[in-house]
Amino acid sequence: MNVFYEYEGIFGRAEPAHLNRAMREFFELAATIRRRLGKQGYLLDKYISSVLDAANATLLHVSADSGLQSGAELRQLILTVMDGKRDYANHPMYERAKEHIEAHPLAYQERQTVLDAYCVALAGDYLEHATQSFAKEQRKAMQPAFDIVCLRDLYRKISATIGGEEQLERLNLLIRQRFLIVTPMAGFLQGLTNDLLYSLVCRDAETSKQVFQLVLDNETEVDAL
Repeated sequence: MNVFYEYEGIFGRAEPAHLNRAMREFFELAATIRRRLGKQGYLLDKYISSVLDAANATLLHVSADSGLQSGAELRQLILTVMDGKRDYANHPMYERAKEHIEAHPLAYQERQTVLDAYCVALAGDYLEHATQSFAKEQRKAMQPAFDIVCLRDLYRKISATIGGEEQLERLNLLIRQRFLIVTPMAGFLQGLTNDLLYSLVCRDAETSKQVFQLVLDNETEVDAL
């Protein structure tokens, strides 16, 4: 099956019926759980309020921009190593980048081509560092306004009162489906990937080939990925 047969294969499908159904089921289930809680219905209100606030804590454009900035950081690090400088010597990826660049000298005449080729080669190693850093930043940003321990306690109390976790698990899933369509981490990863795409499609002035073609032409570069 060709997933790119239509334009929607690239920009995605909205599926409004699915989203509307999730929204409706969310309110229906929340109302059911609140009734079952009786006088303790306020626990569910607090639980939902906390989760919805957390879902809106980092906007998509912010997380995607963070990903793009992280990609720019990798580029600057590689340029520093290429120029024999140590401006980024304390960066967690500095030694890895230096080791790779020294072990895989590239003969391309265009400096931009060399840079982009190294960005592609180091993308996998950098991904782990970048995602860990973003996750750490997200936890730090959320902690002052969002207490995950308190949320766990609310979940436990509600589940105990209504006699099980099944309905609350379903409610959590509906919240994810309708209100966290793209998580901050997914947005960050897409931003970082967009920067990688710039490298892959960059065209070398000497050969008129795009970087992904040059990588395919060079088995050594493919093996280094």
